[in-house]
Parts: sequence; C-alpha cells; structure tokens
Amino acid sequence: MNREAQQSQVAEVFTGVAAHQETAALIRSHSTNQRDIREEALANLDLHHCRRILDLGCGFGFFSEALRNKVSPTAHVTGLDMIPAYEPLFLEVCKRVGVQGCFLAAPVSHVHTLPEGYWDLVICSYALYFFPEIIPRIAQLLTPAGLFITITHASDNMGELIAAARTSLRRIGFLSDRERLPIEEIIGRFCAENGRELLSPWFDRIDTADYPNALIFKPDEVSLLLNYFLFKSPFFLTGIDRERDGILNAIAAHLKDVSQSQQGFTISKDDRIFICSQPRFPGGGT
Repeated sequence: MNREAQQSQVAEVFTGVAAHQETAALIRSHSTNQRDIREEALANLDLHHCRRILDLGCGFGFFSEALRNKVSPTAHVTGLDMIPAYEPLFLEVCKRVGVQGCFLAAPVSHVHTLPEGYWDLVICSYALYFFPEIIPRIAQLLTPAGLFITITHASDNMGELIAAARTSLRRIGFLSDRERLPIEEIIGRFCAENGRELLSPWFDRIDTADYPNALIFKPDEVSLLLNYFLFKSPFFLTGIDRERDGILNAIAAHLKDVSQSQQGFTISKDDRIFICSQPRFPGGGT
C-alpha cells in the first residue's frame, strides 16, 4: 500500500471526531482489561525531568493525558497529527494535565523538520504501524537521555473480526484464499512480535510490558459489534470499490450469524508497551 493510499485510509477512519470518540468509549466499556494502558506504560517511570515532549499521531491526546502528575508543570507537549479537527481536543487535554501544549496539523513526515537532539520524551500509541520507517528519525530527535515510549497491537489483533470479514469476502468472490486484508498488512508493519527487532538498531535498551485484553460483545449487543466494525471497515475494505454497500451488508449478516451461534462475539485486543532508552544516534549522529 503506497503512502497516499494509506493517508487516505487513515483520514477516512479518523476524520469523524464524534465517531472516533464513540468507538473509544465502546472499546473501554467492552474491554476485559479495565486498566488504562497508557497509564500502565508510564506507571514506573520518573518523567519529571522531561520538559520537551512530542506526541506522534496524538489524536485527542489520549497518551498525553496519562502525563498528568508525571511531568513538571514547566513541560511543553507538542502533538503531531494529520487530522486538524483534533487540535482543540488535544489542547484541552494539555490544560487538564497542567502543561503547555501546541498542535501541529501535519503528516508524520513533518518529523524531518523538527529539531534533532531536542526532545526529552517521544510518545506514540497505536500509530507507529502506520509509519515504522520514522523509527531512526525518532532516535535522532531525542536527547542522549531521552525516552521513546510506544504502544502497539499483537499480530492477532482483531483476528476474529478479520476472519469473519475474510469468510464473507471469499463467499461473494471479492477475496482469494491467499490475499491479505489491508488491516493485516498495517498491523504487521509494527506489532508486539516484531517491534523489538525494528527498534533495536536504534536503541540500546528496550523494556517491554504486555497488556492482555479482549472485547466481549454479548448476544444482544450485535448492533454495537456492527458499529465497531463499520468504524474500522476502511482498514478492511480499501481497494474494494465495487458494491461496497452490498459487501458491508454481507459482512454484517455473517457477524450476526456468528454472534448468535457463539452466544456473543469476542475480539482479541492484546497489546505491548515498548519503553526505549539510550538512543544509539541521538541528535542526528550516524
């Protein structure tokens, strides 16, 4: 998938602020693990020395919100996201956290214009699989004592939903047995299983923590399950332009059948936290 197609895909999913907020609430309410993963990621870290913080793919500022009481009031948090509509929400988070903040509405390639060897902390949750190629640049942005903390999915994330979509698409002739869905390609670019391998050339120390989780939809919650799938559907159906409504209806019918036969529907949502320190080439070194 080329960069232009990927950015279009991301924009299609995340531009709708209200839908994104509703889906985030849906995930929280149906998760078996009720601990906040972003708070878990920062729980055992002393970040009071971090003054210059960059939140990549910041969205509403979910990860920045976890900085509350973890950083100095003199800290400044810069959010970078390609969706301009997130700016007021991100700045409101910064106010709640008690830090100064600014928002850059730009694609991730903007990191190449940011100052090197400047940032004490870079954070990124559920976004690095969209742009793992910038990992070397992240190391260059950090100070020698800087930290990079990122959260990502396990490779089987949403595996049950992917299987249901694949079954439906094969039945109606839109997918061969060997074809992969776009969502599978995206998650595979940076996941729990390959994250260390991708990070290790650029950081001398990498600590990890696993976050087991699943979403459970009861038999009478099929409508909520369908809402969750519809929000994610651009990641499943990019490149399939013909008969899109018919395809969505076929997948929805299959999800209903599976949910009724299994007395509900469970979706795997295991994640991993990577805490990276000792950047190998901070400040643009090679």
